[in-house]
Amino acid sequence: MSPSALRDALALSLSELKERGATPVEVAVLDSGVDATHPDLQGRVAAAYQVGIEGGKPTISEVANNTNNDAFGHGTAVASIIAQIAPNASIVDIRVLGGGAVGAGAAMVLGLEEALKRKSRLINVSLAASAKFSQQLWACCEKAYRNNQIVVASRRNMPLTDNGFPAEFSNCISVDRDDFDSPFKIKYREGQVIEFAAHGDEVVTAAPGGGYTTQTGTSFATPAITGLCALLLGNFPQLRLFEIKSILKANSL
Repeated sequence: MSPSALRDALALSLSELKERGATPVEVAVLDSGVDATHPDLQGRVAAAYQVGIEGGKPTISEVANNTNNDAFGHGTAVASIIAQIAPNASIVDIRVLGGGAVGAGAAMVLGLEEALKRKSRLINVSLAASAKFSQQLWACCEKAYRNNQIVVASRRNMPLTDNGFPAEFSNCISVDRDDFDSPFKIKYREGQVIEFAAHGDEVVTAAPGGGYTTQTGTSFATPAITGLCALLLGNFPQLRLFEIKSILKANSL
C-alpha cells in the first residue's frame, strides 16, 4: 500500500469508515454455521459449507445456500455482528462446530484451509483450539499472512495454560472482550499476547429462526474487530496485516 493511502486510512476514525461506503469484502466465518434465512443475514451469505468427522478424519462439503446451517446458534450471532458493522461484508459460512458448540481441532484446521483456498480476505475464528493443533494452525495463519488474508481470532474465555489458538499467534489479530458503548470503540493492550479488546458484553445478536438474543464473551468481541477490518479493506483494499494493526492501535481508547 502506498504511504499516502496509509496516511488517508489513519486520518479517518473507525466510525467514519461506515459512512464512506465500501467495496465488498469476503469474510469467512468458522463457527457453528449461519442461519442465512434470518432477516439480518438474507442476501449476505455467499456460500456455505460444513465440516464433519468421518472415520476419524475431517471432511468438508458444500451445503445449500440461503438455508439454516447453524447447529447451535453461535455462528449466526457472530455473523450478524459482522453484517451489522460492515454492510460490505460478504459472508462465507464454514461450519466447524456441531451441536452444543462442540468440535474437533482438526475440523477447525480443515475449515481454515478451505477459507484459504477460497482466498477469503478476512477469516473470523471465534473459537479456540488446544495446543495440540497449534503447529497446523500456525502454518495456516502464516500462509494467510503471505497471501494477505487476515485471520481474526478470539481469546479463550476461560484460559487454561494458554489463551487458545490461533489467538496466541502474532500473524493474526487476537481479540479479548471489554465493555464499551459502541462496537467502534476498541482498546490496544500494550505488551499483551492478546493485543486488542472490543465490545463483547451483553451484545444483541441475531438468533437462528429469525429472533434475537443477548450474548457475552470473546466470541462476540472478535466479529466487531472483523467488521471494522472489513470496512478498512473495503476502503483501502491493499492494506496488509501490520498496517491494519497499526490503524486499530491508532484508533484505540
